Amino acid sequence: MNLSLTEKPLSVATITQPEDLEFLAAGYAVPSNILEFRLDNLGELAEQSTKVMRTVERPTLLTVRRPDEGGANDLDDDARVALYSEHMSGTEIVDTEIVSLESEAFAGFATRVEDNSSILAASYHDFNCWPGMDVIRSKVDRAYELDAEIAKIAIVIEQMSDLFDLAELVSYHRSEGRLISAMGMGSLGKLSRLVLAKAGSCLNYGYLKTPNAPGQWSAEDLTRLIADL
Repeated sequence: MNLSLTEKPLSVATITQPEDLEFLAAGYAVPSNILEFRLDNLGELAEQSTKVMRTVERPTLLTVRRPDEGGANDLDDDARVALYSEHMSGTEIVDTEIVSLESEAFAGFATRVEDNSSILAASYHDFNCWPGMDVIRSKVDRAYELDAEIAKIAIVIEQMSDLFDLAELVSYHRSEGRLISAMGMGSLGKLSRLVLAKAGSCLNYGYLKTPNAPGQWSAEDLTRLIADL
């Protein structure tokens, strides 16, 4: 499926619950540009998730999040690698954490993603606080060093000045031809997702039926709002 990440900001609906799969399987209109399947959340529904992934008329993004960056079901690295390997086929984007790519269990993972003809997103999440721009810059740089095409940042934002600094970083990398996805959580979460999309964030996340992070829009609302940016 043709997927352009450079022309305009795209919305991503995150699939985390059985009711999300039921919604998609029933053939309802998908209110987003891309669907993210969180196999760490979906657990025993991984096989069903893959069947849905291969039938929906939207590009798909596969994630098996590590526990210390918001992942569900306490999966270790070996279990996560196995899920990625088993369900990666046909997925347009594969997202895993920067720290995972640096681990022994994920050795060669970027090459496997490339061999699958997928785009690699390397991510960093902090659900507790604003980590500071020095940390954020270093994480973004490290994502590209690890051969990711997309650097993804999801952090708590409580100050407008921090949001503006992050927007400036997003705009800089886009002006240099690099793909970056950035979003805030917390009191400025919703505002940040619009501001950062306008600055050039290529992937902008909302929920399909059930929120899974603080400060999210529904995918339907987010798709409508960023289309007007």
